[in-house]
Amino acid sequence: MVTTTLIPNENNQDLVEASEQISNLIESFIELGVLVHDNQGTPQSNKALTTKLQIIMKQLNNLTEIPNLDKRLIPLDVIAYIEDGRNPDIYTREFIEVNAKSNARLKGKMKGFEKLRDVLGEKLSKEFPRLEIAVEDIKRRTENI
Repeated sequence: MVTTTLIPNENNQDLVEASEQISNLIESFIELGVLVHDNQGTPQSNKALTTKLQIIMKQLNNLTEIPNLDKRLIPLDVIAYIEDGRNPDIYTREFIEVNAKSNARLKGKMKGFEKLRDVLGEKLSKEFPRLEIAVEDIKRRTENI
C-alpha cells in the first residue's frame, strides 16, 4: 500500500488530521478483521470484538467532526478509483501524465502559431510596407502570450 504524507501547513491542517485519522481507522478495521476471523465465541473474544467496534465508531465520529473537511471537494474520478479498490495515488500520477502530454502538445501548437505569425508578418510587411507598423505592434503584443 502506497501512503501519501501531507506536509502540515495552515491551508491543509484539516487534511493532515483526516489523513492520520483515516490511517488509524484502516488499522482498526484490519484489527477488527483479525478479531472476527479468530473469534472463538467465548465471552472474552466477544468482549474484545465489541470493544474494537466501539473504538471504530468513535474513530468514525471523530472523523466527521474535523472542521472544514466537508468543504473539501473530492473529484468523482478519485471516489470511483477508491470504490474500485484502486489506489488514488495512481489517479494522481495518471492525471499528471495526461496534463504533461497535453501541455507539451499545446506548447508545440503555440510555437507553431508564433512561427506562422512571424512569417506572415514578414511577408505582409514586404508586400504592404505601410502595414509594417501595425504588424510590428501585433508581434509585440502577442510575443509573451
